[in-house]
Amino acid sequence: MQKDEIRCPGQNTMFWKPDDIYDVKCPNCGAPVEFWKDDSKRSCKCGHRFLNPKRDLGCLEYCKYAEQCMPDMFQGESLKAIYRDRLLVAARIALKPEDSRLKRTQEIAEVAEEILDEEGGQPKVVFAATILGDLVLNSHYQGRQEASSSQGENPIAMVTKVLAELGTEKEVINQVCQIIEDRINGTGSEEVNHKIVSDALMVGNLSEKKTLLENKAIEGLIESKVQTETGKRVARERLLSD
Repeated sequence: MQKDEIRCPGQNTMFWKPDDIYDVKCPNCGAPVEFWKDDSKRSCKCGHRFLNPKRDLGCLEYCKYAEQCMPDMFQGESLKAIYRDRLLVAARIALKPEDSRLKRTQEIAEVAEEILDEEGGQPKVVFAATILGDLVLNSHYQGRQEASSSQGENPIAMVTKVLAELGTEKEVINQVCQIIEDRINGTGSEEVNHKIVSDALMVGNLSEKKTLLENKAIEGLIESKVQTETGKRVARERLLSD
């Protein structure tokens, strides 16, 4: 066998198991759609095409040679972007947010990614805490959560469930839940992931209030509430550039 014919065992279908092929409910109509674990997207019979929320990249999620090993799989996408998009699809299926809320959450995730690129931090923790934190703590979801509290459905339980179904590592789930709990309790932290999440959510909140505030007031809030230097720069670019 030639060297270039050898394929990484972590991506060889010979080692796949029966549960590596599964059904996912279509976010549009609820019908089951069959996915293979490394599928990026598939189309439902209703015509809706959506990302695979359970996409398992195996060793590609941590291997530094991932994009060189399987370039066709990424097609220009970064691992961070793939995980972010999987989270958004999983959150849409599990939490069923309104379209306007999901759009806001996507924009906040973009802010988090900008800050993350400069400040460091763990992409999985930051994206999960930002995306799920924004969705489970907003008023629309809280209303449903309170109505179903008798079933034990609460923000932390929902976050844990969504991340576990994505196959997220326990350590990551614990860190995400801690950040969200801190936000619920109003507790601050000097930990970098916590700061990035806090800054991204703050920029999102200020964006919603932008038309109600003068630039001087926005500048004051950016300076006092946004914790990272990259967060301050991104906030000013997005909120004060007009």
